[in-house]
Amino acid sequence: MKKRLNIGLFIDDIDAVFTSEAVKGAELGAIAIDANLYIFPGMYLDGTDISKDHIKYEYQYNTLFQFASEKHLDVLYVMMGMIGSRVTSEERIAFLEQYLGIPVVSLYTKMDGYASIVFDNQIAFMQGIRHLIIDHNAKNIGYVSGPATNVDAMERFDAYKKVLKETGIPYNDDFVIYGNFEESSEEIIGEFVASHPELDAIVFANDRMALGGYRAFSKMGIKVGRDLLVVSFDNSPFAATLVPPLTTVEANAAELSYKAIAKAGTFIKTGKLGNLKVSTHLMKRSSCGCVGFDYQTMSEKLGISNISHEDNSTLMIKQIHDYLFGAYVKGDKIRKIKDDISVFVNLLCKMTTVDAFNANKKEVLVVFSHIISQPLFRYTKAELFSDLLLSLQHELRHSTTDTNLQLDLMDLFAIFYRELAIINWQVIHGQQEGIEQMSRIINTMTVDMFRMDESERIPYERALDNLSAIGMKTAYLFTFEETIQHPRGEAFKRPDNLLFRAYYDETGSYYIDEREQCIPTEDIFSNDKAPTDRRVTMVLVPLFSCEELYGILMGEIHYEHFRNLAPVTVQISVALKSLLLLEQQNKIHLQLEESLAQMSENNQRLAEISKTDQLTGLYNRWGFVESVQAITANPMNYGKEIMVLYADMDNLKIINDKFGHDEGDFAIKEIASILKDAFRSTDIVARFGGDEFVAFALIGMKDYENVIKQRIHEITATHNAEINKPYPIQMSIGVCESFCTPSLDITDILDIADKRLYLEKKVKRENRKAFFSTPIEYDE
Repeated sequence: MKKRLNIGLFIDDIDAVFTSEAVKGAELGAIAIDANLYIFPGMYLDGTDISKDHIKYEYQYNTLFQFASEKHLDVLYVMMGMIGSRVTSEERIAFLEQYLGIPVVSLYTKMDGYASIVFDNQIAFMQGIRHLIIDHNAKNIGYVSGPATNVDAMERFDAYKKVLKETGIPYNDDFVIYGNFEESSEEIIGEFVASHPELDAIVFANDRMALGGYRAFSKMGIKVGRDLLVVSFDNSPFAATLVPPLTTVEANAAELSYKAIAKAGTFIKTGKLGNLKVSTHLMKRSSCGCVGFDYQTMSEKLGISNISHEDNSTLMIKQIHDYLFGAYVKGDKIRKIKDDISVFVNLLCKMTTVDAFNANKKEVLVVFSHIISQPLFRYTKAELFSDLLLSLQHELRHSTTDTNLQLDLMDLFAIFYRELAIINWQVIHGQQEGIEQMSRIINTMTVDMFRMDESERIPYERALDNLSAIGMKTAYLFTFEETIQHPRGEAFKRPDNLLFRAYYDETGSYYIDEREQCIPTEDIFSNDKAPTDRRVTMVLVPLFSCEELYGILMGEIHYEHFRNLAPVTVQISVALKSLLLLEQQNKIHLQLEESLAQMSENNQRLAEISKTDQLTGLYNRWGFVESVQAITANPMNYGKEIMVLYADMDNLKIINDKFGHDEGDFAIKEIASILKDAFRSTDIVARFGGDEFVAFALIGMKDYENVIKQRIHEITATHNAEINKPYPIQMSIGVCESFCTPSLDITDILDIADKRLYLEKKVKRENRKAFFSTPIEYDE
């Protein structure tokens, strides 16, 4: 049996738009050649001082790079330009020299001495800058570059200077600033434009900085495409959704990584790959000043200018396939999609008479439905497919003078667009359900891990329960033999051994017997629980809290679910910290049984940890239930009126996605502070998990429900005014009042409050729907 290749992939931030596209292409490439893919999201090599809190401990991800082993990997692909963007070229070379035993390929940036596959950073980019100058008469063109240490950034900067020179526009160093390739460049972009009102256009070295620029321009009242023309690079998935849509260079990260992975076998055999370049293409949209859809150019690109001529069909189909799918040629799924596209287009080409239209209408609708029911947008972008439909509709409508046929064709394409809209809604609805499911999993994960008797062992396997709900097919939990203290700036030394604590597969989660837990670190990829009868895509994630490293989670997960990794691993890390403390307590108990005083102190410490939420300092679920039960079980409180409040933060997912998880943590702490201020010191306030909070109070006044709601409303307004964040802190609440009795079950009261919370959220959603269903008039 032929040995399956094991491919390693070093990436930066797995949630970054460009990187997630790169990983998608890499996985499709691995599927096409039936190879295993191991992804190491090690973030950025830590070569500079970082003052921002949200990346303070990001360096812990760098430790993942130490787990790549020549014993297991046949070839290693490295997104060097991304992970090495903060360090010098000498430091990048030194980094790669650690892997002399593994064939190495540099992706997206050229590295001397190493095989590289990169984008052409100049031809299409220069075309876009010329377009600003020649077609839109731009004269004062600013440039937002990436870091000076980034090879791609400098190549694109050189393209900018070349076009200025060839068009006779003097280069002005004051018109250039250096960003960080991220949206956080927004502030310096705003200052730059404010200090140069003479600018009539800006060129961005990548789309993420352009996104930051859009935000800065919006605050300044500058209208992109009218007051200031914009061209960028990357064609990130969000580029076409901006207002106005962003003119940018299509640098298909997925296509490049797909091509690279598909060549893995040849590279391993020959040791040669050559320094290949992948072509890029200018995508003209409205941000550069263009108006409307360029039907003529698109028809020529797709080869459908003479749509009714059968002699052109073979070439036309090839050009359409190239436009939609680029390098994706291998695999049964892509072949099936291409075949259906061919049938669909050929059927449409015949519909140039009424009889032909009627004869083919039913079949073309069936084929179209089949096309969009497949994973079409795994291999192409919705915008490209829409371009094809618009161009086909335009050419067919102009291929006949029969008014009735033209109307029939318009109705047919309307059906296509409707089905696409439904598919899009289903995707969005599915994502929303996934977010809600993720919230439920996170809310219960820690509680499940601690659900044990005092005599039980530590249930590590419960950390892996329900991972199938977030897209994990298998998962493997490893911890270090001892917690590793890893301060910033100190080198990390990979331990020789790890403890294999638990694993998860399609049948459930399982604990590894203590006698079998210790394994060589190099064997984590080939552990005896990992599947060998099929290919896998595995992602490694570090488990840590601040400067403490606890272990590694390795999971088999599809790229479409990568967004679920961060919140789950954070929760596992928090729970693992407490579990390891608990495990340490058990060891101390066995070793120092005679020292009762010491034991009492340790138990008290662990009890406090188990009852307190680490992020907010409030009670957690355990602490809340225990405290409430103490009050309700007191006979002196029988007959007294009580109130339970259930609160849920609004829009935490949006804050995390747009501003980062540290801002999400800040928002959660603000909710905790608001509730703590709203209630009396004798009341009990707790964080139940995730973005859910509860409170309990013995009522000592009339109309206490309205009183507390008003307090929360006023305090929330005060907090929002004081923190001055670009997002509001908001929550939805549900309240239930009852009486303290011997048979009172606080869970029942919480359930009622939770249902009332749900009703409040439902009202909010309906209000939002009503708002967005109202037509909005925009300024021209």
